[in-house]
Amino acid sequence: MKIKLLYQLLIGFLCFSLNGSGARAAKADSAVADIKANISSLNKLAAAESEKENYPTSFQLSSAALDLSLKYGLLDEAIIAYENLGNYYLTYRNITQGLNNLNEAIRLSEKLGQHEKALHLHKKTAGILKQIGDYRNSLEHLDRYQALQDSLSELDKNNQLAGLEQKYSDEQAASQAQLMEARSETQHVIRLSLLIAAGLILLVAVAWTVALKKHREVKRYFLKLNEQKDRMFSLISHGLRGPIGSVKGIFDLIVEQDLEDPQELKSILYESREVVDSSFNLLENLLNWSKSQTGQLTVNPQKISIASLVKENLQLFTSSIKHKNFVIENQVDENHFAYADMEMVNVVVRNILSNSVKFTRTAGKISLHSQVAKGKLLLTVSDTGVGMTPEMIEDIMEDDPIALGPAEANYDKDRGIGLKICKDFLERNSGGLSIESSPNNGSRFMIYLPLSA
Repeated sequence: MKIKLLYQLLIGFLCFSLNGSGARAAKADSAVADIKANISSLNKLAAAESEKENYPTSFQLSSAALDLSLKYGLLDEAIIAYENLGNYYLTYRNITQGLNNLNEAIRLSEKLGQHEKALHLHKKTAGILKQIGDYRNSLEHLDRYQALQDSLSELDKNNQLAGLEQKYSDEQAASQAQLMEARSETQHVIRLSLLIAAGLILLVAVAWTVALKKHREVKRYFLKLNEQKDRMFSLISHGLRGPIGSVKGIFDLIVEQDLEDPQELKSILYESREVVDSSFNLLENLLNWSKSQTGQLTVNPQKISIASLVKENLQLFTSSIKHKNFVIENQVDENHFAYADMEMVNVVVRNILSNSVKFTRTAGKISLHSQVAKGKLLLTVSDTGVGMTPEMIEDIMEDDPIALGPAEANYDKDRGIGLKICKDFLERNSGGLSIESSPNNGSRFMIYLPLSA
């Protein structure tokens, strides 16, 4: 009962779908494909029900498939439906109806040129007729089976013969082409040999030119390295010899003279500390510069509070600020954060503050201010110091990593190297350095850093 109900629902759904598709068949080829698919489903369901011996359901499905196939002219599906119906009638010993349906399936198969299907149906029908004792009609179907098979064999032979003829023709054409190719092969080989020879000559010439150019570049590079080494030793010797000599002189003065005035002794010790601090800062900058040039630095960006960093570095110079009676104007916003390498930015801020403290006269002023500009965090450090000439600034901002400053050192070498390191470290962190200065009018350093997300 459940199977019958399912069948009725399925038939109703398919018929509704097919009627709708039929109305659209003239408009789109896809509608025909949908109809064919639905009829094919009916035929498959009929075969499945027959295998499960649900013959009445199979009969109804096959009948519906046949009606729809004939209605829409889908004769290939009609062949299947006729065969399914023939099987149904034969199952119930209705030989006449069964044979009629099989014969109709044979007729359509031959009409559509479905030779394999026709062979199968002839053989099947001949067997059924033999079983019921109708040998004459059985023999007729066997004859038609044999004739069709012979026809197919002959067709196959003809196709094979045509294929052989085509193959022979192709081989002849290929042989002719090979002959023509062989005739021109000698000239082609000669031309190719000349081209290869010319190419080799050109390649050797290019390789020689490149090698010569590379040799000159390497020579120039090593000359620069040698110059760098000489300037480095010169910088160390001149930069440290003076401060160390000064410290030695101060200590000699303390040892040889009886200094009873504590204030005088304190002043001497303060000067000594300034000399030592300057020498230490120079050595530290040289170390940072060396790491930068030898690729030993790794950028590890993180969120940085610029206000905290500035405050920590100002504390390092508390004694010098008090001694020189500076005015410090710190307007760095505590809500401003950068995204960069903490150690590198710390070196930048410390170097620039060190320069401002060192080259600003007594009772001078150092101002610090932060803002967001051009999508970057801008930290500005201004001082009322001795300033710099345009040549000094140009030398600091020069991109050549070999240059360490003028040999005659008409300005402090520590400042030259320190600011070059600042520029290099900022650029490694996707930032930048800008300097505005003139002699006796102070300096203004603008530090650009990426904003923290």
